[in-house]
Amino acid sequence: MEGMPIPPYGYGESGLRSVGTENRVAKRLGGVLLIFTAAFGLTLAVIVGQRLSDQAMAVLAGAVCGVAASIPPSLLIIWVTRRRVETRGTLAGLSYPPVVVVQPPTAYAPGAGDGGTRYLPPMGVPMNAAPVHREFVVVGEE
Repeated sequence: MEGMPIPPYGYGESGLRSVGTENRVAKRLGGVLLIFTAAFGLTLAVIVGQRLSDQAMAVLAGAVCGVAASIPPSLLIIWVTRRRVETRGTLAGLSYPPVVVVQPPTAYAPGAGDGGTRYLPPMGVPMNAAPVHREFVVVGEE
């Protein structure tokens, strides 16, 4: 028995099903399922359409037209946003040299005599400044 070859029994040489057979069966099953789903949906639409009033049909038609009208702008928005992401992705792949900003020292150093700080003193309101009187006009009031 050791030297005898094992018959494939229709499963190919390795004993497994070939991939082509499964693809054909899946395509046929998907096609049949699509036909049954379409037939069910059409039958349901006809039955519901016969029982609805004219006003309800108008509302339903408006809703369907509104959804149909919103599909192209939605697809356009998706297309534009994906295009921007792809553009950013291609730019991110490029390597740019790092940007280094060096500020020169200030020419005026007001605190040079008191420890060498190079910051200006905080700006405050002078003590002798009189407050400014502001006038407001309320619209609609006499």
